[in-house]
Amino acid sequence: MRYCVLEEIGSGGEGSLYLARDMELGCYRAVKEIPSDRKKEAKLLRLLEHPSMPQMIDYVENGDYCYLVMEYIRGKSLGQLQREGHIFSAEEILEYTVVITGILEYLHGQKPPVYYGDLKPDNLMLSDSGKLYLVDFGSAVFGYSKLQKNCMGTKGFAAPEQYEGKMDTTSDIYALGKNIRVLAGKNWYRILWQIPGLFLVVKKCTRRKEKNRYQSMAEVRKILVNMRKRKGQGRRSIVAALLTSGFFAITSGVIFYLEQKPEFHVALTEVTQMYYNKDFTEKEMEVEVCTQIEKGLQKLQNQYSEKEAQRKLLLLLAANAELMKEWEKTAVYYEQLLLHDPQYSEVYAKYGLFLIRRGLESESRRLWAAWEKNHGDESEEKSSAFFLWEAQLGKGENG
Repeated sequence: MRYCVLEEIGSGGEGSLYLARDMELGCYRAVKEIPSDRKKEAKLLRLLEHPSMPQMIDYVENGDYCYLVMEYIRGKSLGQLQREGHIFSAEEILEYTVVITGILEYLHGQKPPVYYGDLKPDNLMLSDSGKLYLVDFGSAVFGYSKLQKNCMGTKGFAAPEQYEGKMDTTSDIYALGKNIRVLAGKNWYRILWQIPGLFLVVKKCTRRKEKNRYQSMAEVRKILVNMRKRKGQGRRSIVAALLTSGFFAITSGVIFYLEQKPEFHVALTEVTQMYYNKDFTEKEMEVEVCTQIEKGLQKLQNQYSEKEAQRKLLLLLAANAELMKEWEKTAVYYEQLLLHDPQYSEVYAKYGLFLIRRGLESESRRLWAAWEKNHGDESEEKSSAFFLWEAQLGKGENG
């Protein structure tokens, strides 16, 4: 026998994965055990070739099982690294997901398409050289295999339709979203702060109905690649600013620098850009998007203490709370701004219009009286919101 099995190194619903020695070549191989009723697919898998997939070496049949012999990757799976205490950074997660989507886009582009079916951290192998591989193709199926007798995949990662024996492109997309969330672990909210748009990607990937998810891995990959570019550009701009401004010190031959926060409008755009994602128009997504935006705006409050920044943030928080139909919270944000900045005409106007929308015109009129009492500077330029409020109350020149 050419392959000598040394030990079991993994197992799943579709069989076991073994470490074996190639007795002819003297090297190690990974051998995946697959039920013989899937031997047609096992043979076809030998034709796959991608730089981030272990090379398919051989195919062997023996009784009720067939064996797919693959290149053995030395390293640790992302699942193993996580269990050992590794906390993945935002950069690592973005980099890994871009690689994963590239592999899955390749598989889905085959004729017939290949659906991987069991995407999880334990099947993502990081080699000793730092290269990520997708391993263990025991659950993979081809596009002509629309229905399966059993659920292929792993609980917590498998899409709902897989429990009905169905699998397609969106099933792998669902699992991708689950993997991003699991890899982020306890670091999830910190990562969302660093990559705000990632929340929407994960949410859309993991929608229960297939039609509501992304429909192609190429679409997901394009979004993630753009996120990686934006994050990289932001990091490079900070480094460039430090170098050009001389904002560093050398002590005992070691260079230290203080991290410089981005300009306020840049940081604010990173949060508010979530409003412009097409998912925001879907009712079931709206509250969740607004909740993430609220958290982002609150963090900016702690980072940017300048008066104009605080004004902008509180107005946005109030408007965001109104979108969530949290009326009391909306009023609290407006009242907070009035308390600290009673001369700010814009907040009176925005708050007054909100009260009118809520059917509280008498309260809006009391607010107008408060504005007249606290604000005597008629020369201040008024906004369109202020003139609208004025018109709604019938104040104007003859009011």
